[in-house]
Amino acid sequence: MEHKFLSLDWFKNRVENSIDRVVANKIENLIEEPVVKEQKIYEKPYFAIKLVNDTLTIVLTDGTIITKPGATEDDYYAVQSAKDIYEIHAIVSSKEVKQDVEDMKAEAERIKALQRGIQLLADLPDFVVKGNSVYLSDTTRSMPQLLVEKFIEIVNRVGNQPADEKTFHESLNDDDDYLAHKNFFMWCCLNPRAEVANELYRFLTENSFKITKQGFFVALRNVVTLHGSPELVHFVSNAYNKVKAVWKKNPDYYTIFLENGEYKLVHDSALTTTETHTSTTCPDCLGDGGWEDEDSWEDGEWIDCENCDGTGEVEEYTYTEEWPVDHGQKIGGLTELYLDLPNREENRFTDNWSKTFDIRIGQVVSMPKEDCNWSTQDCATAGLHFAGYTAPYVLCGDTTVMTLHNPMKVVGIGTEKGRCWEYLPFMLTTVAEADQIMNDRSFDFLQLDEQYAIRELESLAEKAKEGFAAESTKYEFNMPAISACEINAIVGSLSEMKAKITNRIVTIK
Repeated sequence: MEHKFLSLDWFKNRVENSIDRVVANKIENLIEEPVVKEQKIYEKPYFAIKLVNDTLTIVLTDGTIITKPGATEDDYYAVQSAKDIYEIHAIVSSKEVKQDVEDMKAEAERIKALQRGIQLLADLPDFVVKGNSVYLSDTTRSMPQLLVEKFIEIVNRVGNQPADEKTFHESLNDDDDYLAHKNFFMWCCLNPRAEVANELYRFLTENSFKITKQGFFVALRNVVTLHGSPELVHFVSNAYNKVKAVWKKNPDYYTIFLENGEYKLVHDSALTTTETHTSTTCPDCLGDGGWEDEDSWEDGEWIDCENCDGTGEVEEYTYTEEWPVDHGQKIGGLTELYLDLPNREENRFTDNWSKTFDIRIGQVVSMPKEDCNWSTQDCATAGLHFAGYTAPYVLCGDTTVMTLHNPMKVVGIGTEKGRCWEYLPFMLTTVAEADQIMNDRSFDFLQLDEQYAIRELESLAEKAKEGFAAESTKYEFNMPAISACEINAIVGSLSEMKAKITNRIVTIK
């Protein structure tokens, strides 16, 4: 039985090419090779160790002397086996001190890893490192530390993958996650508010937001239904985005029908059925053995069929017939319906606070950017609000909407909510489903937003320059130095995605 609304689990269960099966086949054929580990020379972290009565005395390699009253033989042997001074401190210390030492050790390791990672980024053409600051090439806005750490994580992951004929830099730029974060920060650099560019990634990470391949991020907000039932809007927007993000298929090859009061999704391959038959009837004369010659002078002159020699019978052969399958009332093609949603009467929502905004799935919602206020408060400030699935704010209204945001258009960041001057509502959902989607790796957010990206890239240089000019009249103290040349360089890099999008759409049915 078809579901009224297609859940994420339904899409996952219907994936034609199961990832699990592919992985299982690869594992069966996997031949393990011995791993040769690098041998390190072990050096004791102490000069001497003594246990007299119940007092343990340790002389470290730097001359420091540590004692532990009330020690046992287990403590003695534990120190003998210790690999470094952190382990020794942990053995002789109280639980609280041990935890502090562990935290210090972890932080020291993190900083070392960060320093090694920054050097790794410095060797790549996409980054410039000055002191402890990291920049994308052709930009003058330094990246926040969390984003630097994310790039290091991605670079390490790609570097550990099997090598092929591509260079390391080419492999990075073929990696969706790398491109997503690179495009994300370039959009951030075009945001005139330096505070937003610096804080946005932290806010998104802490509140479980997702970033798309084109560098936009996905959020939530609740809206109020104005009239009618949004059932079809819910079904179409869910199916369209899940076909792309879960199945990674092209929505152009799917049709929606209404059968027994419920909507259902049908692939083109299931629109018709093929029947196979066998026959000895001659396919040329259809068993008549021949036909009258219409061009002859004499009426009724008969011509024998050469294929069957006038018998009407041939050797047995097989043929097929194709018939349409009855799926109920045809509503329309999935892509066609999704693109037409802004025109449908039942696709009408508004905000819960002012009740003034016209909100429709598939149509951009915006307000004058000069009317928005910068603030770190969650509420009571001007701007279009958005939140993550964990924020209680999403309960304000009767319907939950997934929204797409350009980092360039964010104006403020609070604790659980952010504000922007424009966003695209692209899918109706529920808080429970949004929770599942945001935490489920099967829903690939990198697959979304091609058309929105193309729209955003139109006249981008002019839009960016206008934004910086308008902001400078309001917040002169806040304006970072950015030249028209830098804006053009960033816009040029972002615009490369338009050609890639055009080449990517369509290939998969």
